[in-house]
Amino acid sequence: MGYNMHIRWWVRLGLAGCAVALLAVNWASRGEPAATGSPDRPMAAVADDPDHAGEPLLVNEAWHIRNMAAAYGTFVIEVEADDPTQTGTIARALIEPIKDDYDEILVYVNRRGDDSDLAARRIQWTPAGGYVEITYTEP
Repeated sequence: MGYNMHIRWWVRLGLAGCAVALLAVNWASRGEPAATGSPDRPMAAVADDPDHAGEPLLVNEAWHIRNMAAAYGTFVIEVEADDPTQTGTIARALIEPIKDDYDEILVYVNRRGDDSDLAARRIQWTPAGGYVEITYTEP
């Protein structure tokens, strides 16, 4: 019995350590995304580069990704945007490159600086239904 208690203690310690590490990584990654361009070539210029043609601009001045999660064939992306009425444009830029990999993709868009749990708008993409937008709040 003493051996089983010892193993349980190590398992609990390991799980607690993993939880703390995940929280630390999540906390560290919640800041504003950094542009990957150089000072003389800002991010917009990098996206316009022929080597990056067709790739979505994931970091820009109008919006940024706040959080992402995937499970069971569904991918969820949370975005903060200056103008949530541009949800369709933002969602298509994010969904098109990855839509063959998922059964459903959801893009939730909040106004920049709005920390509420309810997004302003949501776009759902499925192979059968295509793009469907829902407006939760008026801008």
